[in-house]
Amino acid sequence: MFRTPTLCWLKKEYPEKMNLSEVWPHFAAGGLLHLAILDGDQPRVRMLAFTALNDKLWIVTRSGDDKIPQIRNNPKVEFTLGVQGKERTGCLRATAEAFIVDDPKAREEVASAIPWFTGYWKSSEDPNFTLIRLDMKKILFDHHESSSKYTIDV
Repeated sequence: MFRTPTLCWLKKEYPEKMNLSEVWPHFAAGGLLHLAILDGDQPRVRMLAFTALNDKLWIVTRSGDDKIPQIRNNPKVEFTLGVQGKERTGCLRATAEAFIVDDPKAREEVASAIPWFTGYWKSSEDPNFTLIRLDMKKILFDHHESSSKYTIDV
C-alpha cells in the first residue's frame, strides 16, 4: 500500500553533541551538496553547488528551474554533504528551511563571492538568477576520521 511521504525534521538523534563551529569548516570550503525537496508527494534530490558566506549557506540557481516552485510550496528541505577523511568518507546530514532571497544587497554580495557566477548570469539583477538561503535546524555528523556520530543543534 502506498503512503504519502512527508518531509519532516530529522527524527534520529545521536547522544554525542558537537557545536556548529566545529563542523563549519566543512561548509566554509563550499562544494557540492545533495538537496532533497518535495515535489507534491514525490521527493526530488539534486546535487547543487553551495557557497558559505557570512555564516550562512547559499545556493544560486536558474529562476525557471522546478525547484523554485517546489521550495515556495514547501520550504522544508534536507541535504547531505560528504566529508572526505584519510580512511573513510563521513557525512553531514542536515534539515533546513530554504528561503528565496529577493534582497538586492544579499543577491549582489553572494553573486560577487562566486567566481563562476558570470558564466551563468549577467549580473545579480538578472531575472533568470534566483538566490536561496539554507537555514539549518539540525545536523547529524558521521565523523570522517573517528566514525563517531554527533548531533549538532543549530
